[in-house]
Amino acid sequence: MDNKRVPWQRKARRIPLFIGAVLLVVFAKPQFSGVLIGMVLIFLGEGIRIWAAGHLQKNEALTVTGPYAYVKNPLYIGSILITAGFCIMADNIYILAAAFFMFCFHYIPYKKKVEGDRLRKIFGSQYEDYDEKVPEYLPRRTPYSDKRVFWQFKWFIENSEEGILLIVLAGILLVLSRPYWNLFF
Repeated sequence: MDNKRVPWQRKARRIPLFIGAVLLVVFAKPQFSGVLIGMVLIFLGEGIRIWAAGHLQKNEALTVTGPYAYVKNPLYIGSILITAGFCIMADNIYILAAAFFMFCFHYIPYKKKVEGDRLRKIFGSQYEDYDEKVPEYLPRRTPYSDKRVFWQFKWFIENSEEGILLIVLAGILLVLSRPYWNLFF
């Protein structure tokens, strides 16, 4: 594949996410109970993402600490929880269904192949063992490794999680403010 096409393809894959987010906000009808449940899921999901991002050393070391000691894809779990939280908060089952469909039948298979191949190439048998022993999404009861590596703010920043956190906070404000837009527009 031509390397010049990769950045464009990454940006093109974000278009459905952007469209879904805009539709979610425009059609948001937040109700008290949905806001409470949604916020719990959003904060739980973002907490998992923050925990994972502070352990993830992309392409430098096979990350087997923090949430990665229990599950291979904590960032995805966090993203699923955040997405579900926003859809519940906005009271939009249709976007929730579409998001889960896209996630399960497009994103997960694509990322599993691409990331699995990349990690096998970089870490070889070390990744093979981890891949065999650590589940994708349902955490194991005991940690894969006894290795102790502490959460690092540096890795949190290197993994651009601060940008995701800001987007999540902005999304919450947009959804919660949606009922008041008619006063101004």
